[in-house]
Amino acid sequence: MKIWHWVAVSSILLAGCSGERGAETGSVSEGPGRPLVYASNYPLQYFAERVSSPLLDVRLAVPAGEDPAFWKPMPEDVLALQQADMVVLNGGSYESWLKNVSLSTSRLVDTSEDFREHFIAQEEATTHSHGLEGAHEHAATAFTTWLDLALAIEQARAIKEAFSARWPEHAGQFEAQFDELAQELKALDAETKEIAKGLAGVPVVFSHPVYQYFARRYGLNGRSVHWEPQEMPSDAMWDELATLLASHPAKWMIWEGEPSPDITAKLAAMGVQSIVFDPCGGPPDRGDFLSVMNDNAEHLRRVTAAE
Repeated sequence: MKIWHWVAVSSILLAGCSGERGAETGSVSEGPGRPLVYASNYPLQYFAERVSSPLLDVRLAVPAGEDPAFWKPMPEDVLALQQADMVVLNGGSYESWLKNVSLSTSRLVDTSEDFREHFIAQEEATTHSHGLEGAHEHAATAFTTWLDLALAIEQARAIKEAFSARWPEHAGQFEAQFDELAQELKALDAETKEIAKGLAGVPVVFSHPVYQYFARRYGLNGRSVHWEPQEMPSDAMWDELATLLASHPAKWMIWEGEPSPDITAKLAAMGVQSIVFDPCGGPPDRGDFLSVMNDNAEHLRRVTAAE
């Protein structure tokens, strides 16, 4: 079975933006004029860069400061995507914007198509509002697949296969660079599994419903709320947490980002400590995907040490 999959999209098209750009295959040269690849989130951009550097120009489709999971492209963004040689997608309901744009299906690569039977269905789609982003919906299918590092390897593999099919003269380099990345991800996966053994059955609370694949892969006993790290929850949300803790007595809350001191203090008064496990959907302020995931593993080790 092929690893990559050409995704079908809707027929809404911006006038004059056909998106066709050159032949479907061709030689790659380093430097200016390299084939252009867009990725729909930062993990995919990182994997694509690791597999292809320096042969391809890999860019993040989403402007700085926006959450890739809830991005809504502007017309100029759609035009840029239409002119790319390839667009790498996460799949699993991640790119909701695909319903409203038209892209050449031969340029789209769904990196999770081959393990769709392992997708996690959420009980229901939920909509909530926070910050400048406003309202957004968490889809009925969980989509942060890369937090299961075994699935992340498969997504990187799908990228390698797509690049090798499109630029076969460089398949050997793509393969070698994928193998190096895969070994690093395998080592981190094994380390994370070892750390998580100390948390078997220990209840934790996730600040946001984005850790489903992480919890399944590493055996964490987690329940989720809908909190933001820099927004003080309402009284109703604190009451909801207290009710949750009555049946799920967690001593730790796992956050996407560093929570504010006021939130941390109020949680501590309830006997709940905080750690950060950054999903890294967007570019980190420092380091890269692997360094962030290594930091996450060390933060998780704090919980293990305390149990």
